[in-house]
Amino acid sequence: MLYTTPAALPHNAARYVFLSQWAYWCSLAVALLSVRYIPLGAIRTAVMLTPVLTAALCVATSFWLYEACDEYQRVRILRGVTFTAIILAIGTLGYFLLELAGFPRLSMLPVNLLGWSVFNLQMLYVLFRSR
Repeated sequence: MLYTTPAALPHNAARYVFLSQWAYWCSLAVALLSVRYIPLGAIRTAVMLTPVLTAALCVATSFWLYEACDEYQRVRILRGVTFTAIILAIGTLGYFLLELAGFPRLSMLPVNLLGWSVFNLQMLYVLFRSR
């Protein structure tokens, strides 16, 4: 068996990152609409938990991409993870202090949306930059 070096990027990698993010946003919209239109019960609970599955899809896509890339791209992806963590840590700590100063309590939903969106934008940046 001949050893071949992997391609610089997996085929259609940017499309997979974009589609996983799009699936996450769509499932989140459906979950938010289910609060208004679906009566309480098991079906509503199941529909409201679908963003967890699509978030797992985003994680799986990111991990697949990380495993398929070379060392340079892996370092860039890890820098993106670190940058996202720094943004979220500063944002949550800053708003925590603002809540102590009298601002209204904030749901974790905007923080989650910001985190996934920033990370996936950085993944797309790494993909387009490495071409």
